Amino acid sequence: MEEETKLKLFISYAHKDEACIDEFNRHVAFLEKNGLIEIWYDREILPGEELHNEINENLENADIICLFMSVDFIYSDYCTDEKNKALKLRTEKGIPVIPIILSSCPWQDDDEISDLLVLPKDGKPIKNFPNRDEVWHEHVYEGLKKITKKVSVIKQLKTTEDFEKFLQDAEMLTKAHFQKERVLLDDIFVYPDLDKFDFSKEDDEKINSEVLLKNLLDYPKIVITGENQSGKTTFCKKLFKEFREKNFVPVYINETKNKFKRDIDKTISRSLSEQYQGMDIKKIDKDRIIPIIDDFHFAMNKERHINDLSAYQRCILVVDDIFSINISDEKLIGTFTRFKIREFLPSLRYDLIKKWVMLTDKEIDNYKSIDKRIELIKNILGRTIGSGIMPSYPFFILSAIVTYDTFEMPLEQEITSQGYCYQAFIYFYLRKQGVKNDEIDIYINFLTELAFFIYKEKKYELTPQDFKLFMDSYSEKYNLPIEPEILLKNLSLIASKDNFNNYAFNYPYLYFFFVAKYLAEHIADDKLDELIENIMKNLHVDENAYIAVFISHHSRNDKILEKIEEIAAGLFEEYEPATLTKDEVKFFDEQEDILVEAVLNPNSTVESERKNRLDVEDGLEESEEQEETISDGSLQMELRRAIKTSEVIGCIIKNRSGSLEKIKLEYIFKEAMNVHLRILSSYFELIKNEEGQNAIIEVMSQNLKKSIEDNEEGLRELNDAEVRKLAKFIFWNLSFLIVNSIIDKIVHSLGSDKLTLIENKVCDEVNTPAAFMVKHGILMWYDKNLRKKEIAKRIKERDFSDVAERGIKFMVVNHVSLHPSNFRERQQIENDLGIPVQRLLKESLKESDNTN
Repeated sequence: MEEETKLKLFISYAHKDEACIDEFNRHVAFLEKNGLIEIWYDREILPGEELHNEINENLENADIICLFMSVDFIYSDYCTDEKNKALKLRTEKGIPVIPIILSSCPWQDDDEISDLLVLPKDGKPIKNFPNRDEVWHEHVYEGLKKITKKVSVIKQLKTTEDFEKFLQDAEMLTKAHFQKERVLLDDIFVYPDLDKFDFSKEDDEKINSEVLLKNLLDYPKIVITGENQSGKTTFCKKLFKEFREKNFVPVYINETKNKFKRDIDKTISRSLSEQYQGMDIKKIDKDRIIPIIDDFHFAMNKERHINDLSAYQRCILVVDDIFSINISDEKLIGTFTRFKIREFLPSLRYDLIKKWVMLTDKEIDNYKSIDKRIELIKNILGRTIGSGIMPSYPFFILSAIVTYDTFEMPLEQEITSQGYCYQAFIYFYLRKQGVKNDEIDIYINFLTELAFFIYKEKKYELTPQDFKLFMDSYSEKYNLPIEPEILLKNLSLIASKDNFNNYAFNYPYLYFFFVAKYLAEHIADDKLDELIENIMKNLHVDENAYIAVFISHHSRNDKILEKIEEIAAGLFEEYEPATLTKDEVKFFDEQEDILVEAVLNPNSTVESERKNRLDVEDGLEESEEQEETISDGSLQMELRRAIKTSEVIGCIIKNRSGSLEKIKLEYIFKEAMNVHLRILSSYFELIKNEEGQNAIIEVMSQNLKKSIEDNEEGLRELNDAEVRKLAKFIFWNLSFLIVNSIIDKIVHSLGSDKLTLIENKVCDEVNTPAAFMVKHGILMWYDKNLRKKEIAKRIKERDFSDVAERGIKFMVVNHVSLHPSNFRERQQIENDLGIPVQRLLKESLKESDNTN
């Protein structure tokens, strides 16, 4: 037998029982000499080797673990530790743990041990047998031989070449990377987060799937749910591989085509033969077989199948919805633990895109490539101007990147490259349903008319009566050479009828795409002028903002852009754009001594800092709620309208950076930037006089005082002067944060690596500290270009305020913390810009000295 097929048997014992170990070794020598097992215990450690490391490594790699139970074993802390590790490996990896009872001891009082199959039979101690050779042979040797053969047969199983290809198949992404000939699933897999359902609790428990896979054996029966294209089949592949590593025999089943009409046991038997080489199912214990049933929601008789599957100790059902398993026997489904695949939050999107970008051996600026695609995906998912319109699953994320990066767009089309990404998904859905190329135009036209009908009726879905009305009007207007039943079946991945018989688009991006397509195609129709103008005037409503951006994807007609420009010019028009010059913010500069200072942290790495930022973004995205209702005419409404309008402008000029004339791009960028800067001026107007400052600080003081009084942590109470001092500190630093946030909003709303020349030109012509901050914010983020000398020179000029100087230093610190830099470069920043590198370290050392 080949060396790698030997089973590694680990012995855990008390040294006082060493004589028994010698007896054991003699009696199982046949198994060892015939290459079935390889025994390891601490006597195998060579002089000079690390004792604990060797023991732990061999325990971790064991195929079978024997615990030699005695009073000395139970008494030993070290043996107890080994026992606990062994039981953990049993839970995590399915490693057989065999207690062998050497002498009378209270092993039955250990619940974890008493639940296991022990040797000798019934747990009678070996030392209590009159004939020791007989018990060692008939009980221990024979028992161990049975277990060894079972484990060995399963361990030697190999998956077939075809099935191994399936397990590594990245489907449409396999040939999609421009620098890698074949992308494997393992190359790009990122463990998704899951929701663990517990109907007895109000909130679901969030769990990362990597944790679930590690503890799979804690959940004998599992239901995995997920939307279309959420990665269910990919997760099935990971489950299969994880169970194989634990020496189980998983079997993947997908009977979608025949709706699981065949007998489940016969299907499992046939699938095992197809997935494993030389499979003899008679040699496999049924309790080691784990069926993984994909797309089980298509099964016709779910209850019968689940009842048949109850003969297996473990199984996985994969469905599209938590309520898809509609059966009468609640106890039957009640044995299953239910999980749902969650959409990727920013941190997982980052991990996925990073894996994709770094598949190449070519020398690239990784962070520039990663950040560029992060921004692209943020735009495509609709998270730049709202809460999102496309599911944040790996399929959508990577497909969008591939389409944007590698697919060529027909030159005669007006659609933008980002718009082409959405169109590619629509074509993918239609082709997946078997729609022929010469029929696609029929389906696209139908969807366009359907979307506008829903929009015009101001509904989110159509009742059967509404849908009949639409079908009648459509049939009168257009030739429909496809049977309605076939048409709707082929459109089921784009628009469909739900369980309540209402018709709607499956995802918001599909709906907005087709509404905007209709408006773009009829933009010259005077009847739509009022409707389009209403959209543009109310971009603070997410639906309108998305439609406006999608119109720009479909059409190069400047009518929409001109209307948005006109609206933008009137937002906060009573204020001049903020400049951040000394004269403008003299009142702010006077508070410089209490503003926080930018400091380079020598103790953090780029990846740790990025992880911290992504964790914050995860929290913000998870806490997003639906669009709140804001009263017309309120300051909050005007602020939202102004910010959203500017964001929409940013989306449009980014998408049309190569089709708008330079002079037009310069004008639009400046107008959108000025919207934000006028908002900032309105805030300065509120706080620039001492009366306004004192009023706000007084309110903050009262709130702080109440918070301190209500605090139950036993903190020292502050007197009125101390409270006011704290309130003043918070007020001015909060105001400073508002200044920086508005500049940052301009950078990310309007910035683009395709527009840096345009944006540089505009900012240089404006030539104010505020414009200078915007320019360098864009250069740092989009070009990864930190111009230390240029910044150092400009901040020394007479008009550059202390607030602006402090703000741009924070921008530099932010850039350095998120991008690689060496010690020399950081020293140059310290020398050129006066940003300390080691202050945090010095303060830390000082505190340490004081403590000592």
